Amino acid sequence: MDSTHYQRIRLWSGITSIGANLALIWGLALSASWWAMGFSGFGLLGIAVVLLAVAILVTLANLPFDMLSGHTVEQAVGRTGQSASHWLSDWIRGRFVTLIGLWIGMIYFSALHLASRSGTTILIIAASAVVILLFLLVPAGDSAPAGSSKEVFEKSMNAELQSLGVTPRPVRWFDLGDEETVNGCITPRGLLSLSATVAQWLTPREAALMASREECYRKSGTWLLTLLIVASWTLLGILLATLIPSANAVQAGLIGASVMSSWCFLALFVWPTLNRFWMNRGDAFLASLASPMEVSELLSKIERLNATDISLSAVKTAVFHPIPPLQERLSKLDQHS
Repeated sequence: MDSTHYQRIRLWSGITSIGANLALIWGLALSASWWAMGFSGFGLLGIAVVLLAVAILVTLANLPFDMLSGHTVEQAVGRTGQSASHWLSDWIRGRFVTLIGLWIGMIYFSALHLASRSGTTILIIAASAVVILLFLLVPAGDSAPAGSSKEVFEKSMNAELQSLGVTPRPVRWFDLGDEETVNGCITPRGLLSLSATVAQWLTPREAALMASREECYRKSGTWLLTLLIVASWTLLGILLATLIPSANAVQAGLIGASVMSSWCFLALFVWPTLNRFWMNRGDAFLASLASPMEVSELLSKIERLNATDISLSAVKTAVFHPIPPLQERLSKLDQHS
């Protein structure tokens, strides 16, 4: 299976999953005006129990789609060595966090429905603070064990960073079970977070160049702008959800979750243009550190490792793809030579 078919299967599996998820939660929300009326007198604790059951239902409904795109397809193309049971164990741990987040979010909108005007203001301010806190505390991974190959790689990469004139940062490693995909970023806390595959497939210099690009994003204030976008977009979604009338507190919780899910889905079509601009600026920064040929070879290598679809149509790229097509990136590099 080539990268085009691989990515198309992942894409349509994801679209189907999102569509089914939105249809399910909106269906529950709109019909809650009658089936949830009997829970109105339960109090917030009873309502929380009902919403927990809904959160579990929605989470389990996503399992077939998650397994198709996250394990079955990956195993079919030989990009993961995880067994189905190991993948399911990871899925349960990861989905438990999102389940709790969904549940708390629905309780939050139920509380908004029951709160007074002043209480509503306090809850909205609290939600904004929590979003910012979660963004700042995003998990980065673990430090490399002493004497491990990752520690050796980290030292070599930091030496390369110094030769490039970039200050080294503490590295945290994470493992998502994929055997080839390489990824990384600098977290809001200033930690360099890298996938374990970076040490396997990239040389220390290649990793240093990619880390340098993340440093460019960091110093340009991109992370702060991202924080402002996330907080503002979330707050707008909350305010929009509060404008939709609800017959009872359970429906208010479900409508809030439905609106926020749809609002986050809409973001996939709104913000990719900005991300493409950042990507091109990062590539230009790389071209100032190394020869265009070296940068081109590195970008092409990462494209192969990540099995990215290089046959993107102009429409698909313009609508929601956050990373410019490889050929476009390479052409822009030539302009910097």
